[in-house]
Amino acid sequence: MFRYFKPIFYSGGNICFSYINWMHRYAKHPEKYSIEKRYKKLRKLLRNISNGFSVEYHVLGLENLPKETYYIVANHLSSFDPLALISIIEKPSTFVAKKEVLKMPFIGTAVKDIDGKFIDRKDLKQSLKVMLKVEDDLKTKKKNWIIFPEGTRNKDPLMNIKEFHHGTFRPAFRSKTPIVPVCLYGTFRVFKSKPSYKKYPVFISFLKPLYPSDYEHMTTNEIAKYCHDEIQKELNYKIRHLDNEAMTKIKKK
Repeated sequence: MFRYFKPIFYSGGNICFSYINWMHRYAKHPEKYSIEKRYKKLRKLLRNISNGFSVEYHVLGLENLPKETYYIVANHLSSFDPLALISIIEKPSTFVAKKEVLKMPFIGTAVKDIDGKFIDRKDLKQSLKVMLKVEDDLKTKKKNWIIFPEGTRNKDPLMNIKEFHHGTFRPAFRSKTPIVPVCLYGTFRVFKSKPSYKKYPVFISFLKPLYPSDYEHMTTNEIAKYCHDEIQKELNYKIRHLDNEAMTKIKKK
């Protein structure tokens, strides 16, 4: 509980004001407001919340993001993952969330604000329909999509990344959208109940994208394995080392 005193003090008023003033309105009638306007407002709020949680972002490879619409695939460690990515990515982006998120007052509304989709992992037919909607949306080139191909959070950050579900790559494959592998680390500390440090480093590494010309002769299984292995390599040989250095400096202070 003590962990949340600072963020509540720092961002609580802003969250309440935003929820009453525009979040609920945007979620109820998104068609009345441009995705650029909705995304910009939400991103500003999420950056404020990040500051409240003492998050210190370390971003690598931002120049790898294509100028055109793209499809981000990332490893999944925490419910803070999508918040971190949206805080960093300037262009309108959204993501697929599990259906349980819809019932969460703030989070569910935030996802609806940026046209996110909700998936029932126990209902294959519903899941396929959602992914088809993502595919159709990618064809409009209006916003980027963020997907976590592991399907669930990896609760042990020391373990290897779980296998990627190849079906999550179909929307990008069929719409011929660039795929950007992203390595996340440190987000698992942010929502810890007991405060331990003054700062919480979060690493986001954008790897080189796969363009349609790169994967046109690959299957979705092969694309999934390639992205998984590239992210795992980045995590093992660079990010964990950088995170260890950052945490050592924070512990000394």
